[in-house]
Formats: sequence, structure tokens, C-alpha cells
Amino acid sequence: MNVSWSVPNFQEEDRKAVIEVLNSGWLSMGKEVKAFEKAVSSYLGINYAIAVNSGTAALDIALKCIGINEGDEVIIPALTYVATGNAVLYNHGTPIFVDVDDTLNIDTSFTEEEITEKTKAIINIDLGGNVSNYSDLKKISRTYNIPLIVDGAQSFGSKYHGKKCCTHGVINTTSFHAAKILTTIEGGMVFTEKEEFFDKAKAIRNQGEIAKYEHHYLGNNYRMIDLIAAIGNKQIQRFDTTLKERKKKVDYYKESLKNVRYPKERSNTVNCYFFFLILTEKRDKLNIFLNKNGIDTRITYPMPLNEQTIFKKFNQDVFPKAKEISKQIISLPLYHSLTKRDQEYIIKKINSFKG
Repeated sequence: MNVSWSVPNFQEEDRKAVIEVLNSGWLSMGKEVKAFEKAVSSYLGINYAIAVNSGTAALDIALKCIGINEGDEVIIPALTYVATGNAVLYNHGTPIFVDVDDTLNIDTSFTEEEITEKTKAIINIDLGGNVSNYSDLKKISRTYNIPLIVDGAQSFGSKYHGKKCCTHGVINTTSFHAAKILTTIEGGMVFTEKEEFFDKAKAIRNQGEIAKYEHHYLGNNYRMIDLIAAIGNKQIQRFDTTLKERKKKVDYYKESLKNVRYPKERSNTVNCYFFFLILTEKRDKLNIFLNKNGIDTRITYPMPLNEQTIFKKFNQDVFPKAKEISKQIISLPLYHSLTKRDQEYIIKKINSFKG
């Protein structure tokens, strides 16, 4: 038996939507993109949404809207996907790493001590969809007048104290990559309540253009196209149902798995479970065992970000919690078409594992 780690949630209505766009003769950024922006901003309850071609592009735009320049420091969690840190480097900033807590997210008790006169932003990510301490993060942001940017690539569908994630920062981003719960194959969005950031983000998305062939900013070709936005327009319509079905699969895992631990979850939060994560001291052996038995997995992530080659020059410290988690964490299969039979097989294998 073989079980994939992730399979995109494509339905017949998605395929029909793509064909309709192909037949329309307009494939680039157009009415489908505008409709998708409107639908997602309505879902989140936020004023502005700017669709782009990846979550990484969205992060780059967010930092350019803030105005990060060479020498500016940007605080980020020590355990995150590489794109969070890469966006800082794209803008010639300096990443300042902070250890994580038992939720796998930035430990706000350590954040303030890293703030200097060079600190120009904080980027936060909700690892795997597990929600961060936004009360503390927003308090720190207000106290020190440092913009909070939320990298919501993994938490579209999560909530903190009833408020949907991807809305807690002055600028927020997400990704619609093929592995995401809501996917357009590739793609992302920038979200904000500020009109000035909305206008600037729209320009940066399109080569810095504010009027036809009039360019005020250093931009890029970050445009989303109608061909993929059409998929997003169908997926957002069934997104709440998708989340409910996903939660049932999570509950079945948790009811049935033995001898594993889970990341801590904060009270009054909702985890969208982009990743279904378990923790075990025998992670490497378990991972090999599962892979040999046809079960695909991901190690998310195998080392703190500051230990990656391109970030070593910025910080060679050891962040104890991030280091510990990186040696214990494993992401199990979780997706729309994962069957109960698939899950039973995975559960049986994990519960039989002796190490």
C-alpha cells in the first residue's frame, strides 16, 4: 500500500472553471483574479487583498511595503520555512532569530530582548496552522512601534480568539501552493487594512506601475493569472466544508495513535492543520520505517533556519527548543482524498513501531 503525503483537492468544478477560462481567450490577470481577491477578503473580513503568483512573492511585497532596506533588522522565528527568511534577504535586511515555544511558534518572552534601534519589522508564522500568541505579538508591535507582518502561508483557515488568521498583522500574506488546504497550484495573496499598503502592493506586483508605463517603485512580475484564480474561486466556496472534513481526519488520528506527542495548542484558537504533526524521540527511525512501508512523510523542519547554509553568517547560536523540535517532528499524510482505510494503515504501522 502507498499513501501520499499530500494530494491537491481538485474537484470537477475546478476543472470546468479552468476550461471556461481557456475558452474565454483571457488567461492573464483579469476578472477571475478580481473575483478571487474579493471572495478571500470577504472570507477573512479584511479590507484589501492583492493576489500574486506565490506566497514568497507576497512576503517580498510585504517587506517592500514596509520599506525594509540594507541593515534593517527583521525578527523571525528560528523554526520556519526558508521563504520567511529569504524574503528578508531579498530586501537586504538582517534576519534576527528568536527561539520557539511548545506551540512551535515564536516565543514572545524572548522577542523583546532582540529589539534594537535597527529593528524595523517582526515576521511571524503559525507553523503548520497552529496559532501563535497574537496578544503578545500585537502588544510588542504597539509598544515599540514595529510593524507586525504575518506570514500566514500555513494558517489560512486558523483562528485566534475568534479572529481569522492572516489578519492580525499590519500586512499579512498567504500561499496557495499545491500542498495547501486551499490551492491554486501556485499563488498567494497580500492582505491589509491600510489603503496605502494596498496601493503600493498592487504597483509592486506589476513592475511598480501606478499608471500605464508609469513606474514609481522597484517592482516585479508577481501577477496572478485568471487560469489559476478560477480554481481558487471554486475552492473558496467549499472551504469551510473542506476544513470540517480535515478536522474529522485529525480527530481520528488523535483518537487512535499511541506513543506519540503533539505540539501544544493555545486555548481559544482553531488550528486548520495544514500539517498534521507528531513528536517522537525516535523520529528518524520512525520516518524510515513509514517510508519503507509506503507512507510518505515530511520533516517540517529538519533544522532551525539559522543553521541553513545561507543564514549561518547571521547567527550561529543554538536555539534549544527549535533544535529539540527539529529532531522530533514529523508531518503525516493529511488531505481531502485521504481515506479511512489509508488512515487505518498509517495508524496501524505507527502503533506497531518498536524503534
